[in-house]
Amino acid sequence: MTYILISSIFPEDKERIEKDLLFKSEKYKYPFRLFDADGILYFEGLSTKKNSSDPLDDEMDNSGCTDIKYFINGTWELL
Repeated sequence: MTYILISSIFPEDKERIEKDLLFKSEKYKYPFRLFDADGILYFEGLSTKKNSSDPLDDEMDNSGCTDIKYFINGTWELL
């Protein structure tokens, strides 16, 4: 698992978030956010890889996310 989700706007993801949080550790050190084309935040998570598109690649088909931003040097930057 290269990332975990820590929050979602979708109520049906509650159980998944709870399961993902069980895996939270120091290896998940890169915060990211997933947005739709209108800039609406759908998910927040933590990745094991800096600037990885894995979360977006995995979540875009089910949610419609189009953008991922990573928290780098105190700023959210679009990948």
